Amino acid sequence: MEGDAMTLTLSRQQRRAMQRHAEDADRAVEGDRRFFARWPARTYRIRLLSQAERRQVEIFRGKPIQPLPDQAVFTVIKQLAPGVRMRATVIGPQDSIGEELTDAEAGSIYEGYADHHPEVRQREAALLAAVRLPGGPLHEGGGR
Repeated sequence: MEGDAMTLTLSRQQRRAMQRHAEDADRAVEGDRRFFARWPARTYRIRLLSQAERRQVEIFRGKPIQPLPDQAVFTVIKQLAPGVRMRATVIGPQDSIGEELTDAEAGSIYEGYADHHPEVRQREAALLAAVRLPGGPLHEGGGR
């Protein structure tokens, strides 16, 4: 698979495989929505990547995620505005599964990842510009 995440084209077989995992992946994303609704002061969250999400990432990347035996695969999430979130897949220590990180700790992981992946900063800037448009959740200084 060539190209960046913004221009990638999936084959018909890959699209079908992504769809097979969509419902389960959507449940994980719904959990993120509920997390930020329950904790509105939070900007960041980190959690174990669900199996459905992991499979979708692997299909998208065209290769399996292969953490070492003492590692696990996590998703770190940044809420830009209510209902508008960025996420990154990161590998971390397996013994941190179930550990609740503070907003600052999860933020440090997300921001560190974004600092090393310029495409994340570009997508974040594009999303922020979009949510500041008329009708967006951050239009005219509203929101975060």
